[in-house]
Amino acid sequence: MQRLEYPYKPISIYSISKADAIVVLGGVLKKIEIEKNISYEFSEGDRFFSSIELINKNKANKLIYMGSQLPWTENWKPEGHILKDKAISLGVLKDRILVTEKVKNTFEESVAVTKLIPNNSSIILVTSAYHMDRSKHLFDKQGFKVTPFPVDFRSSNLNITIFSFLPNLNAMGMTSKFIKENIGRLYYKFFL
Repeated sequence: MQRLEYPYKPISIYSISKADAIVVLGGVLKKIEIEKNISYEFSEGDRFFSSIELINKNKANKLIYMGSQLPWTENWKPEGHILKDKAISLGVLKDRILVTEKVKNTFEESVAVTKLIPNNSSIILVTSAYHMDRSKHLFDKQGFKVTPFPVDFRSSNLNITIFSFLPNLNAMGMTSKFIKENIGRLYYKFFL
């Protein structure tokens, strides 16, 4: 995960210059449905809470959430609308929040944002650190001036112990993310 997150490190909000918009990539929520009772929980909550802090510190005038909706989630409300409602409940003014059309992946997210703001706009891009390299590449290609704001770091500088060599499910999950992200990087590098 350190290789994927490189060269990104946690950044102080105070070090970020003002931009035209804060763009928060999808994958923030997971849907919980038990016997027709539906709720949504954060799976990548740092993206959402960082966006609230950025907009509250007036780092941009607009906050853009993704209308993320995968093909097998057609009966779900698009993620961006849920996040918009939550942001409003936390005091963000409704007219400062935009939601893209329905999107299924990072490339579609980058294109959808061009339909909301000019593609030469400056943006603060908020996503997981391991996903930032690919995301920044796609938004740069659309003509945006991108300031990365990486969150949800997976790697750390923990000391290696005997437990580091024992199998665990968290490590398997990170390995899966590592493989998927590298495949995405290769695909976008060669085909976009």
